Amino acid sequence: MSGQKASRTKRDWFLASVDAQIVTNDHLVDLLVVGSGNGALTAALCAYEFGIKHVLVIEKTDQYGGMSATSGGMVWIPCNREAHELGAQDSAEEAYAYLKRSTPSNTVPDEMLETYVREAPRMIQFLQARTRARYRTLAHLREYGELFSRSMEPEPLCRHFLGSEGNSIRDSHRMHAIADRIVMTAAETLTLLARRRGWRRLLARLLREYVRDVPRAFTHRRSRRLACGAAGIARLRWSMIDRGIPLWLNSRMHQLLTDETGRVVGAMVNREGNQVEVRARHGVVLGTGGFEHNQAMREHYLPKPTSFEWSAAAGANTGDGLRAGIRVGAAVHMMQGGYWSFTFTTPDHPIPWLARIERSYPGSCVVNRSGLRIENESQDSIDFQRALFARHSVESPQVPVWLIFDARFRRKYLVGPLRNSRLRPDWMLPKEYFASGFVTRADSIRNLAESAGINADVLSRTVATMNGYARTGVDLEFQRGEAQYDRLFADPSVKPNPCLAPIAEAPFYAVRMEPGDFGTQGGLSTDTHARVLNGKGEPIPGLYAVGNCAAPICPTYPSGGCTLGPAMTFAWQAAQHIAASVQRSGAVSMQTADRGS
Repeated sequence: MSGQKASRTKRDWFLASVDAQIVTNDHLVDLLVVGSGNGALTAALCAYEFGIKHVLVIEKTDQYGGMSATSGGMVWIPCNREAHELGAQDSAEEAYAYLKRSTPSNTVPDEMLETYVREAPRMIQFLQARTRARYRTLAHLREYGELFSRSMEPEPLCRHFLGSEGNSIRDSHRMHAIADRIVMTAAETLTLLARRRGWRRLLARLLREYVRDVPRAFTHRRSRRLACGAAGIARLRWSMIDRGIPLWLNSRMHQLLTDETGRVVGAMVNREGNQVEVRARHGVVLGTGGFEHNQAMREHYLPKPTSFEWSAAAGANTGDGLRAGIRVGAAVHMMQGGYWSFTFTTPDHPIPWLARIERSYPGSCVVNRSGLRIENESQDSIDFQRALFARHSVESPQVPVWLIFDARFRRKYLVGPLRNSRLRPDWMLPKEYFASGFVTRADSIRNLAESAGINADVLSRTVATMNGYARTGVDLEFQRGEAQYDRLFADPSVKPNPCLAPIAEAPFYAVRMEPGDFGTQGGLSTDTHARVLNGKGEPIPGLYAVGNCAAPICPTYPSGGCTLGPAMTFAWQAAQHIAASVQRSGAVSMQTADRGS
């Protein structure tokens, strides 16, 4: 332990000395990276490995990791080596065809999809060979409509490896944690929630590890263990610390700097209240996320109704990179889009909880204030929410909506922060859940509707109709359960339709939901090298964008990791392009890099 402490002290001193060197050089760096999510940190690391040694990363808040850290952390990597070793049969052609089928026509250029499929496995192999990034395949999980998954998740680690920066990382969302204390990986979550073989042993191990660390339990809510998105960010930042790459917190970019030719040469940064001009010899990479928390931009671009308060995208994404890019002539694309998902906005926590799976379970329906269903509850979340936007109007408001279910459903299935009644019975729920109207409970459907403010006559008819569909197995209104995707989160033990079961056992519940998101889609137009394009489709010299501040690669989110996977892949592309440009100019000698196979 003393050796680890000494090592951390040495690392912290080295980072401080690098930081001081940049200050004395009037903040002149080789490359400026704005943001601290997966895309931004990958760009910084890859650029360093390709010979760009003086890289600076800035983050506007006092915590790094952004929305990447709060996410599940998965990355979608077709043809990855680990999946092949487990027997998954995959090819670039099949992966491309899957993305092509999932992507609306004329939204994403073919060359962007082709580049993603080709370069993603090379990127992940390079990072795992050269840095501390470690990803496990989830090939045993089924993909949306496929026989296996191409998703990978980061291996967990202890935050003490980050030294003094361990408590500055943004924690994973509470939906990934046991009692908001012990974060689980995706594989562990599936084992525990589905009560697969060994779930008791796994739970005991996680609890034992947490209890053993008594000193931290008294001072911090979260354990030292990092998993999901926070683990992915931690491993990238740990790799940066190894290389002495500085990360400035509380440093907000508010303007890009250009020279007389229009080339981006740096940025004006407000660092802890001081205006700083950071000049970047070889360009700026924007990895600042979307505009989920900018209500004015939401009102301007997104379909109604919309509110930042309904977004499950934790962090402080307010479109800084987008607006800065637009000011220097950048074009934007798909600004009306979002990664839509209904959310549970609870009175006891500022960050909503994603409601992506709950409405798919049999024995439920989603209704508006009129007591009418919106659409097929088991379809994918983006299309379901688009149906709500299409129906919404001033005369016929569709918000809020309620998830309606009964006592059997409450016992059997997990419902966001309510969990199920075996894990969290009604008496354990905060009183504010009921007082605020977030949860309504009653002994009959009519009483439930009257208490929640739903049309009682219509809701009674809706539930009676749903019960009839459950008996026949056929949803005559919206064909719930007929599509393959509908059954992805269904219950195969329910017959004849695994998506339909009666709502008949008192008490009955109505849980309020809002049309939220886990990120906005629209962003700066980019090419296959992640270069930002102007209105004529020409690259803006010196400017790159990755992640959710760039236009989406997978707008329908066809599988887990289809935002972080492209963010990291095109960060790798940006780093290669910057390094190749520098090598051609003779400014630095680019190191030989093993770029995978």
